[in-house]
Amino acid sequence: MKSKLTILTVLFLAATPFVQAQVGIGTTTPAASSALDVTSTTRGVLIPRMSSAQRTAIAAPAEGLMVYQLNAPVGLWMFISGAWRHMSSSIEGSTYGPNTGFAANTTGQTLIFVLGSVTVPFPSAQNLGDSITVNGANTVFTVVTPGRYRISYGINTTAAAVVTSQVLVNGVANPGLTFTPILSVSRYAAEAIVTLPANATISVTLTGVLGSIILTGGQGAGLTIQRVQ
Repeated sequence: MKSKLTILTVLFLAATPFVQAQVGIGTTTPAASSALDVTSTTRGVLIPRMSSAQRTAIAAPAEGLMVYQLNAPVGLWMFISGAWRHMSSSIEGSTYGPNTGFAANTTGQTLIFVLGSVTVPFPSAQNLGDSITVNGANTVFTVVTPGRYRISYGINTTAAAVVTSQVLVNGVANPGLTFTPILSVSRYAAEAIVTLPANATISVTLTGVLGSIILTGGQGAGLTIQRVQ
């Protein structure tokens, strides 16, 4: 009889985790809506901490999977709608602030066409969020965080010409940000909402048969990158 009672007790204890709807740590009354309720006034909860390479190497991440990334951009990352998202709002007050940038060219620079093309530099008035960087030549901007971005640019020249202006995303021209005038103009501009992958590169080029073109003084060229979602 005693052995039978022992067996029944073991079976009951083994089944308890499956019957119990909630698990409480630090509390005997976990919230009814939670599967796990951790209660403490002196300690927090640590989720897995890893590098960017380790995070992106996770095979088939589940929706809602969360990790803390140790290298830039540091912070909480969650897998949402098939992509990793940086939860920057939790540490910076805004999801969009660090993913917004502006740069201009106010030097009145002469741009020399090489093989019919020139990449426009933006060395002036740079105001870049932490998640947007620029190379040493001030011609290529890298957008770390994936998302939907508003990209706009304007180029002003001292003389009218027929050239094509365009934005290259990872080296490929974006049709929505390409301007090809029929007649000579001295103002080139375009604006569009573009979905960017992580670490996308952005550059602005002019293409034509000219040997050179001169930017105006003041804002001879301007570029805005702004995350909208």
